[in-house]
Amino acid sequence: MLFRNFRKKTNGSAEGNRTRSGPSILTEDVVIEGNLISGGELQIDGTVNGDVRAHAVVVDAQGVIHGEVVAEEVLVRGRIIGPIRGIHVHVYAGGHIEGDVINETISIDNGAYIDGTIRRSEDPLGEPSPQYEGNYDPSAEERQFGVHDDQGYRAVQFKTPVKGT
Repeated sequence: MLFRNFRKKTNGSAEGNRTRSGPSILTEDVVIEGNLISGGELQIDGTVNGDVRAHAVVVDAQGVIHGEVVAEEVLVRGRIIGPIRGIHVHVYAGGHIEGDVINETISIDNGAYIDGTIRRSEDPLGEPSPQYEGNYDPSAEERQFGVHDDQGYRAVQFKTPVKGT
């Protein structure tokens, strides 16, 4: 499985049980209208019309994102129409990017397509978003999720419900 490297071993706490679950997968028939935020891994086989923030984002061959992608690890086999800010960005053969890429490291396979600038940065997640004609509204995201774009990426923490309370 692709996400095996992202999993952290824990001592069996409730938090550890949550991180051992697999990635969140959006199948081919799913279309999301709006932004996605996750502290874990996302595998996109469907379409997202909005911005995506996660620890790791995999856009598979059938996957399409129309918006900004911000993640530590970004793997592109499908299409991203919008800017990318990632620590490690991998664009595979058949991957298609239309937007600027700000990264710490990048790998681009033969057969990949990128229409935009590629710029290396020591802190790509902390940089302001490149200007683009997307639907990203930082004020709406801040109101809904408490995430401030000018302070960089922070994973959203969810509390696990406790039985009997």
